[in-house]
Amino acid sequence: MTAVVTPVRRPRKSLEPWLFDSVKFYPHQVDGIRWLLRKRSFLLADDMGLGKSLQALTIFCADVKEGLGETLFIVCPVSLRANWADELEKFTSLPYVMLGEEINPLNGRSRNLSVEERRLQILNFAFQAGPRVMIMNYEQVKPHLPELNAVRAWAAIFDEAHAIKGATSQRTIACLELKAYRNMLLTGTPILNQVNEIWPILNKIAPNHFPNYSAFVNRYCVYGGFKNKSIAGVKNQKQLHAILEEIMLRRLKSETLDLPEVQIVQISVELSYTQRKLYDKLVEEEKLENVDPNASDEVIENALTRFLRLKQICGTPATLGFDDDSIKLDEVTNRAAEILANGQKLIVFTQFRGVLDSLRSRFQGAGLPVIELHGDTPKAHRQEVVNRWTHYPDPAIILCMIQVAGIGLNMTAARTIFFVDKLFVPGLNQQAIDRSHRIGQSTTQPVTVYEFIARGTIEHRIEQSLKFKVKLFKNVIEGVDVVRKLLQALRE
Repeated sequence: MTAVVTPVRRPRKSLEPWLFDSVKFYPHQVDGIRWLLRKRSFLLADDMGLGKSLQALTIFCADVKEGLGETLFIVCPVSLRANWADELEKFTSLPYVMLGEEINPLNGRSRNLSVEERRLQILNFAFQAGPRVMIMNYEQVKPHLPELNAVRAWAAIFDEAHAIKGATSQRTIACLELKAYRNMLLTGTPILNQVNEIWPILNKIAPNHFPNYSAFVNRYCVYGGFKNKSIAGVKNQKQLHAILEEIMLRRLKSETLDLPEVQIVQISVELSYTQRKLYDKLVEEEKLENVDPNASDEVIENALTRFLRLKQICGTPATLGFDDDSIKLDEVTNRAAEILANGQKLIVFTQFRGVLDSLRSRFQGAGLPVIELHGDTPKAHRQEVVNRWTHYPDPAIILCMIQVAGIGLNMTAARTIFFVDKLFVPGLNQQAIDRSHRIGQSTTQPVTVYEFIARGTIEHRIEQSLKFKVKLFKNVIEGVDVVRKLLQALRE
């Protein structure tokens, strides 16, 4: 039975002055906070848009109220620093500083600090009295680890915690060494590809139980592929589930909120003459169906590059320097004009900059208002771009790179999403959808996702592989190498 979504003020112990009594919680948030307060450290893996940040901040405010600790580190991607500042101001009275940033009180402009200035900033933060928060991005942890550990933080929030998935990466090692009594890891996609990616999260939450990466891999990972050196699956799954149930809380929107179901509409399009000629020529030259799915990682990476070229052609030949002759982009433009004519805002996603540039020209030529969000947009200003689109007085398009706009940003102003193409990783595609389908979206307006797929191309095979991978996601969280599966599908 679907839970009622109207925010309610449940009887609770006041956390004023740190958490405002005016904050209204959804029932699943109340239940989550009560469960998580019984844990020292945890993984909050709720579906995107269910309010993980509010739950984590409430737990810290409860600790402050009880006199348990006063210092909180928030570690997040650069693009989410401003989001966290907004959340702190919206829900709490906690004072905060942005590591590496100084605000001029006269004009409100920010200044980036040098390395030495950042060290002094951390030192000053350490000697402040009372509850306080420092917001930093993942890249800042390693160069300032000694100073940060000297602060002796009570709690640390790691947002988009799947960013520390690589057990041997410098970022992961630094984050694992960052000291705090309570560690709160937040992510809607704890594992993007393989089960071994969850080890750093487990180590951060329960280092005594998961001290060794090799032991974890030997216990829970199945090897296969080239020379039997690639991780191909998971074993001892029941035991792993039992462990996750102790430290992880995961709820889905379909289980907690009465949001309308997302409607997925796939639109098949033909290739233009230019596209088909280029596509067939590349297929003949590359002979991807002859690549062994169990080949070395280097061979597979080369195959991935060739897959991407085929996908680029399906978008527009302009991505490879040819004329912009694309039936798919014609269809996208026509349907976008229809959406805007009906008085609605629209989100358009692509993974290719060449496709984005071509669409911009087409939209502008059709007189459609368009706002862009891509890799050249400074990370700290991306939410500002989204806000400009949100508050645009007329129906407008926000044209986004999936890799840039698929995480952390709030785009509930639209109920229609276009995928011109998709990434190989289902979790990242779902995160992009969740920019619109989340708390704040009207419960009377369904979100519709239109996927434009070139008929008779690799895009159809990708769809089949993604469906297979989404099924595997339900077994643990997510697994398998999608490129190897694509190559197997080509052979079959």
